[in-house]
Amino acid sequence: MKSLLHKLNPQQRKAAITVDGPLLVLSGAGTGKTTTVVNRIAYMIGQGINPEHILAVTFTNKAAREMNERVKKMIGKHAQKMQVSTFHSLGLRILRENYERAGYNKYFTIYDTADQLAVIRKALRSISAAWKKYKPDDVLYTLQRLRKPHDESIDLKYENEFDGELYSTVWKKYRETLKNNNAVDYEDLLVLPLRLFKKYPDILKSYQNIFKYIIVDEYQDTNAVQFEFIKLLANKYKNICAVGDDDQSIYGWRGAEVKNILDFDKHFKNAAVIRLEENYRSTGNILKAANAVISANKNRKPKKLWTRMGDGNRIQLFAAIDEMAEAEFVVSEIIIHQIENKMSFGSYAILLRMNTQARPFEDVLRARNIPYVVVGGMKFYDRKEIRDFLSYLKSLANPDDDEALLRIINVPKRGIGNSTVKLLGEHAAIKNCGLFQAISTIHENSTVKPNTLAELNNFYNMMTDAKEKLKREPIAMVARNLWAEVNYIKELESSFNDPKKIAGRMENIDAMIDSIQYYENREKKSSLNGFLQQVSLNEEDDDEEFKKGKVAIMTVHSAKGLEFRNVFFAGVEQGIIPHNKSLATASGEDEERRLFYVAVTRAKSNLTLCYCKSRTKFGQKIEKIPSMFIDEIPENLLAETDGIDTKIADDDVADDLLNQFSAMFAE
Repeated sequence: MKSLLHKLNPQQRKAAITVDGPLLVLSGAGTGKTTTVVNRIAYMIGQGINPEHILAVTFTNKAAREMNERVKKMIGKHAQKMQVSTFHSLGLRILRENYERAGYNKYFTIYDTADQLAVIRKALRSISAAWKKYKPDDVLYTLQRLRKPHDESIDLKYENEFDGELYSTVWKKYRETLKNNNAVDYEDLLVLPLRLFKKYPDILKSYQNIFKYIIVDEYQDTNAVQFEFIKLLANKYKNICAVGDDDQSIYGWRGAEVKNILDFDKHFKNAAVIRLEENYRSTGNILKAANAVISANKNRKPKKLWTRMGDGNRIQLFAAIDEMAEAEFVVSEIIIHQIENKMSFGSYAILLRMNTQARPFEDVLRARNIPYVVVGGMKFYDRKEIRDFLSYLKSLANPDDDEALLRIINVPKRGIGNSTVKLLGEHAAIKNCGLFQAISTIHENSTVKPNTLAELNNFYNMMTDAKEKLKREPIAMVARNLWAEVNYIKELESSFNDPKKIAGRMENIDAMIDSIQYYENREKKSSLNGFLQQVSLNEEDDDEEFKKGKVAIMTVHSAKGLEFRNVFFAGVEQGIIPHNKSLATASGEDEERRLFYVAVTRAKSNLTLCYCKSRTKFGQKIEKIPSMFIDEIPENLLAETDGIDTKIADDDVADDLLNQFSAMFAE
């Protein structure tokens, strides 16, 4: 167990050994911040600090796993004693350990976005038909923005009276539903621990004494609740290391506050500040362009990226007639470059400001038979069969979860229709219990038809038997047997005529059950509730697909934290980046410039910027102009190109080559 400080550059080394007191590490794109953090942890343990007193927090499960694996490789068994997690995982731990004082029982469910939307949709329907013009996802986003972290109210001071009444009513019904279902949402995993810290000083003190040394990764992405939570946690010992880059703060739209990192030394007095500026990812010309653009933002911590790798190629700039010509150019460039350099398609990325720009690129890639993946598409846990399967498991783990029960009570069809569900709801209200418990006494209602009553009893007995088996049998075995008894293939056969599609959906379920088995093998104290909570926090690792050799199409927001040898940034036009809506806000231009900076710094060797002279919108051709950010790049760093014919003189030869290449993938 030892850190490899001798392999760090001077600034990285200084950040690794500055242990006591508050420290801000300003880590520019590609400057090795994870390496610095891992070596810092190893150094701390080497200096005799108990690993149980070290907490490292980041934002994604993928980042937490990567850090955990690298820490384990460096310090071995000591890594098991420290906590490396996301904010939400840390909040879940605190909630699990203090659920009673938070007002829940130990089998609480975590509602993801789809679950939340189902509750919002139901609340909207219950108000009146006049509210139908409101979209559930817009209402949910607004409620998340308006909710107060310290109580159950929402802040309506900026909403008009009509909207305020809607949001107030929906919010009340939403919170009542979650409470009745013994459920929490993602925001609760942050808000509830913060409330526990404020309401119960003994709880705060206990965690302060556990986590005496705190490292927060991607600090520029913290929101108000996360900032207050960490500040309280670090307040006793002041040993907090914030690692981040204000120039990569691009999540203001979801609550991230760049001022948290800009004002770090105000919040934590006498904080040391160390800048990591040597870049190990990109060539010199790419970094010069990035530095030039981001320097136009005045409200930032000054830093300047540099590299020892040389200048490399100039940045290609291509002006397309329209969006289809832009897509044809990009795909042609990828094909020619792949032929010449024998690179995997996974080394190419097409970055976009918005998902809606993806269609032309998909059309051309399909036409050329080039393997690709749209990152940020439907995730594994969003598939219907997986959500149905999880709802069965949620009903087993938490019988109070009415939303889970309602999803699967008639899936596959059992003859339990809406009228029966309504009767069941009325019966549950009379008995003052949840829907599942109400099934056991629904026979008291004489209006329920005998056939329906039999189906309800069969469903109740099936679920009760499975719940009993969980006490003595492995979770995966119970899940597999339950799924066989459910006979879900009936649901698939009613939806699909294609046997291959049906088989593929059933394979997804098998994969889900395999993940339960993996969870049981890994966890010493496994439980169905623990597995479901882990699933709720899990994120899909979209980048696994392009590691398998597929061109990645993604938004810049999705690309943050990633790198590619060859990057095509498309749609670099005024109105797209910077986006017109962002320019309407006071800080919008700065964040759009940071977004452009993030896109540029994803490229390792080759960067191409593309824009269209016109785009089609609602059937009309709209003239476009290049983004203002292109003008901020020094001209000597740019090389304008006319496309593939600058490399191959004869267009017919070029087309023939592309067609031959496409045929290779036509199988």
